Amino acid sequence: MSIPKAVALLGLGRQNLRLIGTDAEWRMDTAALRRAIAADRAAGRTPLAVVASGGTVNTGAIDPLAEIAALCQAEQLWLHVDGAYGALAALAIPECFSALNQADSLSLDAHKWLYQPLDCGLLLFRDASAARSAFSFTGDYARSLSADPLEAFAFFEESLELSRRFRALKLWLSLRYHGLAAFRGAIRADLQHAQTLAQHIAGTPQLQLLAPVPLSAVCFRYVEGVSGAPADQLNAAILRRVIERGRVYLSNATLRGQFALRACFVNHRTTEPDVAAIVPEVLAAARELSGS
Repeated sequence: MSIPKAVALLGLGRQNLRLIGTDAEWRMDTAALRRAIAADRAAGRTPLAVVASGGTVNTGAIDPLAEIAALCQAEQLWLHVDGAYGALAALAIPECFSALNQADSLSLDAHKWLYQPLDCGLLLFRDASAARSAFSFTGDYARSLSADPLEAFAFFEESLELSRRFRALKLWLSLRYHGLAAFRGAIRADLQHAQTLAQHIAGTPQLQLLAPVPLSAVCFRYVEGVSGAPADQLNAAILRRVIERGRVYLSNATLRGQFALRACFVNHRTTEPDVAAIVPEVLAAARELSGS
């Protein structure tokens, strides 16, 4: 959702955003990316940047960052990694995020896997001067505004906002008080919770796992006796009933046209009993809907 908004904000035009297909595990298809770049160049267009995912919101899929980075370097394209949800897992499983350090920019949501209050986010640049030059005036116009050249820089202090809260203080205090090891351990626990839930689902005949679980998002659905559109309707009803029951909270995703129940672990207070309650709650909701 953020990328079309950014394209619109920059004035590039939504029609100039290319959506790239994915493989069987919902990762960007680098062959399709290569073809899209070649097609645009052949049509006289100028490719600008590639946005890869460091853990997609729906499934936690991590794009093949090393392959994409190599292609961007060869094609002289900016590489941005959307790591809002997933990239902070690199603290716990760095082996799954090879080449992350080759991104030109990286977005992170500290209110997700750094357990901060809502709207605490970060945008990191490999080269800090790129951010400064993007948000500064240059040349004669800047000089005409002020005799002090420093005042021509950081027009928005490297942000689109003007008045705003001191969000960074929350994160700084948390890191200083708890230490990085505490965050790393909490993220590892969340990752293990997801694997545990996936095992519970795999061992339950009425349920089907719909995607691999590389991070902490688990997508599944109730399949006993239903398929197609009726299955989508039933799972949507199960989701509503689970939430009404008030014991666990699930969200949803649509994967290749299928409505999925989605559990995502990004809370350091989640316990093993919390995880163990999910499958029984889904089955209980299904029984209530069937009247059995």
